[in-house]
Amino acid sequence: MDSLTFLARLSADHWRPGTASVSWGRVLAVVLLGSVLGALSRSHPQAAAQPAPEADVEVGFVLSDSSRAHRQAAETIRREVRSLVGPERRVRFPERYRRVLSASDSTALGRLADDGPGPAVIIAVGLSASHRLSLKSTRSVPVVAAHVLDPGLQGIPMADDASGAANLTYVTEPGLVRENMDLLRSLAPASAPALLVPARMIEGAPALAEQMRDRLERRDSSNVSWRVVPARSTAEATLNALPPDTDAAYLATPLPLSSVEQDRLISGLRTRQIPTAVHRGRELVDRGALATASAPSADPISRRVALHAVDLFRGAAAESLSVKLPSPRTPYVNESTARGLGFSVPSDLRLRATLTGTPTPASTDSMTYAQAVRRGVGANHELSARRSGLAATRENVRVERADLLPQVQAGARARQVDADQAAASFGAQPERALSGSVSFSQTLFSPRDVGDLEIAKRQRAAGAADVERSEQDVALQVSSAYVSVLQARALAEVRRGDLALSRENLSLARAQEESGQAGRQQVLRFKTQAAQARRTVLDAEARVEVARARLAQVLARSPEGLAGVAGLSPSASVLTLPESVFAEHGHTPSARQRLTDFLLEEGVSNAPALQALDEQIAAARRGVEAGQQSYWAPTVALEGQLNSRVLEGGAGTESISLPGGPAGAAIPQTPSTTWNVGLSLSLPLFTGLQRDAQIEQGRARLSQLTAQRREVRSSLEERIRARTEQATAGYLSLREAEAGRRTAQETIELVQDSYTAGAADVLDLLDAQEAVLDARLAEVDARYSFLLRLLQTERAISRTGPLQTADERAAVRERLRAFMKDGR
Repeated sequence: MDSLTFLARLSADHWRPGTASVSWGRVLAVVLLGSVLGALSRSHPQAAAQPAPEADVEVGFVLSDSSRAHRQAAETIRREVRSLVGPERRVRFPERYRRVLSASDSTALGRLADDGPGPAVIIAVGLSASHRLSLKSTRSVPVVAAHVLDPGLQGIPMADDASGAANLTYVTEPGLVRENMDLLRSLAPASAPALLVPARMIEGAPALAEQMRDRLERRDSSNVSWRVVPARSTAEATLNALPPDTDAAYLATPLPLSSVEQDRLISGLRTRQIPTAVHRGRELVDRGALATASAPSADPISRRVALHAVDLFRGAAAESLSVKLPSPRTPYVNESTARGLGFSVPSDLRLRATLTGTPTPASTDSMTYAQAVRRGVGANHELSARRSGLAATRENVRVERADLLPQVQAGARARQVDADQAAASFGAQPERALSGSVSFSQTLFSPRDVGDLEIAKRQRAAGAADVERSEQDVALQVSSAYVSVLQARALAEVRRGDLALSRENLSLARAQEESGQAGRQQVLRFKTQAAQARRTVLDAEARVEVARARLAQVLARSPEGLAGVAGLSPSASVLTLPESVFAEHGHTPSARQRLTDFLLEEGVSNAPALQALDEQIAAARRGVEAGQQSYWAPTVALEGQLNSRVLEGGAGTESISLPGGPAGAAIPQTPSTTWNVGLSLSLPLFTGLQRDAQIEQGRARLSQLTAQRREVRSSLEERIRARTEQATAGYLSLREAEAGRRTAQETIELVQDSYTAGAADVLDLLDAQEAVLDARLAEVDARYSFLLRLLQTERAISRTGPLQTADERAAVRERLRAFMKDGR
């Protein structure tokens, strides 16, 4: 009741005839109250009565069969209808208004009114049901046929952009059959193609197959012989129905086959070397069919059917609704299938088509990340020179150890002297003599020799640590080049996806132009966009080749001899610090700090640079100690010699008897064999201050190395902290980039639907496309930046995955778990 009605009733109560008296105060109060209520009514229009809600509507469904594909399609349409209607009315889908078509079931084609007034709209799902309902002579309930292959081929009514038949509308893509065949013929010849349609579509209509065949041949400009083959519920039955000379197949989707039978059908066609075009959708192409000319990222049929249904709820005439679906034309080709059939994808088609199933090299020809790192480390020339230098350093140890081992020498001497001189020697010097000698010496203690040996050992260990450090550096260099190839390849794929999206949007604009909803300038805008996208694809592919050349260079191979590069995931087991480490410990500041502490401890204890300096410091310290010992510690050696005259002859070999002496007395001769052994000690007292200078030089060297170690450790700790923070931030950025890409993808799908429905303009679509491109590029950048930071973090702690064994990598992760557990 409004304020004026209330006022009238209240006034009538006080002015009824026969009233004995009038209360002027009450009348005045009524007038004032009426004024106030009137003002309130004018200032708050929302207080006015709301219209009654619209009545509920019921929708019926006719399915071509009870397959999972058709049931899922019906459920998708239900969701779309509910989302479009919203709260303005309730839509119900009663089970009593649901039918599954059979060859002889005519009740499914009736009004579906077993009781009550019947549904407001009937939706036909699948080619068979859509065909049957579209060709009915009369329809008492509006029908929306969701799947029409081609109105001209099937003989379905069409007047301009609508059906023109009472209570009938449908969804179709005019000209798609021709486009699919043109695409198929750009890859393979086709003179005897077969059109595979659901068997129920032509059962009970014997003239339909012949009609479709005739119309296909009249449309086809080439001299071909078309066949229309029923696709049954099993792949074997469908394949057996194909004529023997069939050289191409056209699959009219959706097919009445289960997922397993679809795979068998496609496999059987490939086995028979029959190239196959799919009417629409990328699923069957991904599973092995050759190509389709219409592979939109999101299937728009369900949304268009729902839009038709909502328009019918609101009273629109079915025969006036547009039946043409402005679906994006996105050629989609399975390159692996093409190669298996002996065809190659032409260069011009590669630029305008989206490729799937791109064949990767066989496992024997592909190169994994671990193989690349190991080959790079093994083939690096500078590293090979360092290894040769290390081998020479190892021999220095043997050289220095030789001074402490026994020294044995053997000698021989042949001598001939003057006969008179020999005779005058009284037998001490024969005229001819051959003698031999053996001498040895063994150093028992020598401060200098012992020190030199230990210094040589330390230098050998330092050289080994330097080589290990160089190996880690080369491994990181190879890793960076490897990731660059993967990133360039992923960016090229994103650019190709943007090109495909540009073509989708160009097709949308052309469809809008054909329907009169958009002008020519929108088509030109997307033509320009597609041309720009093609240029970026060419540039991106060139960058892939540049990255491959760089990888070949660090592997010391020619780019032509470089095998395929396998992918690398941040969660790969070959990584010492996989993604899971940062996923578990990278979300809170305390966990990140604890992770940093562990990596600092691990990196400092394992750093080859610090190990090399430690060995050099120990060597310098030992040199100083040896120099100091030489002041008071003598060199002690054991020496011995054995001499023997083996042969002698001529004068002087006989001893001379002494005159006047006892009988037989003679001058004694030198024995033919002599030996000696002794112990020697030597202590240099003054060497011209050489030792003092060497000791001071060693102390200065020791001080230099100690300071250098402090600097290297400080730099190492700073680098580990930085790499840990960068890797953690890279992980979080990757998660955000993935979420951003999903949001952008959802946005572009919604904008495409809105643009198709005329609710969005070309700028909205261009902005959405740019947002998708930016989001995909950001995701690729985040993924490979994170991967590279993982590898850099492994290098910072000297735990490069491919240079570690599986047990060593597992041991690092186990130590990390124990460390983090103790920290809690």
